[in-house]
Amino acid sequence: MRTPSSLRGVFPILATCFDHDGAIDYASQERLIEFCIEQGTHGLVTLANASEGHLLSEVEKQALLSFVLKRVADRVPVIVTVNHPSAPVAAAAAVYAESAGASAIMSLPPFFGRWRAGPAEIESFFRVLDQSVSIPLVLQDHVLSDIQMSTTDIIGLAESLDGFTHVKLESGNIIHKARGFAAAIGTSLEGVFGGNSGMFLPEEVEAGCCGTMPACYMPDVFRRTWDLLDADQGDAAMDFFAPFSRLAAYEKEVCNRCVWKTLLVARGVIANDFVREPVPGFATDWQKQQLLRVARHAGLFDL
Repeated sequence: MRTPSSLRGVFPILATCFDHDGAIDYASQERLIEFCIEQGTHGLVTLANASEGHLLSEVEKQALLSFVLKRVADRVPVIVTVNHPSAPVAAAAAVYAESAGASAIMSLPPFFGRWRAGPAEIESFFRVLDQSVSIPLVLQDHVLSDIQMSTTDIIGLAESLDGFTHVKLESGNIIHKARGFAAAIGTSLEGVFGGNSGMFLPEEVEAGCCGTMPACYMPDVFRRTWDLLDADQGDAAMDFFAPFSRLAAYEKEVCNRCVWKTLLVARGVIANDFVREPVPGFATDWQKQQLLRVARHAGLFDL
């Protein structure tokens, strides 16, 4: 394993902000970065699925990445997603990210449409990444790839690759899966992040997770919950987080695909909630109003 990193805690996934014509709104993007850092996040993630990274051109990805890293200015570590079915293409993106100042690289196992990589192909893919950069690698274990990887599979991969240090869990029973990595933490793996919008953060930490990568509309909530957990105040953490857990669940199951950017507009962080075309059919005014009611009931606008 490479030198231990500082990948621990609350790492919100930055939304990509767009204006009315679909161009990146860099003024809103800067406000979002500052909002997350001011609310105490331990790190940030960009170009991920929740960043609509898959809907950006390669030119846009590089421009946005350079902007984010320049604005963050090493105040917190930044994890950069480089998903692509081609190992050389993903590696080129990883090399660019490292040269621009990224702290770590995250990727799904390779897939395209209904084509799924097998164990040997997955190892080959991550080996190319490992040989291309010197910063840590994070495997995103997400249902989107439709690739089932057991804890044994993932630990075996980590044991064979020096730079493979972390896993983000978003497939199957992540609480149970996190516990399965206990023996590997500190040896072949440095840590396990929870995903799934962070809706079970207290339980994930209890199961051994080193952090969470939620959406970015309530970094203050996640940081306060994290601090309570870190102070061994588990009951207080669960009491505080309970209403926000319901909001996170609503976001994940009902207002995903970045429709939740409506909450960032309501909190005065970004100018508008545009998502890139094709806009999800459920992104209606009615649905957004219901999202706002759930958020209001949780107390998000009273913080």
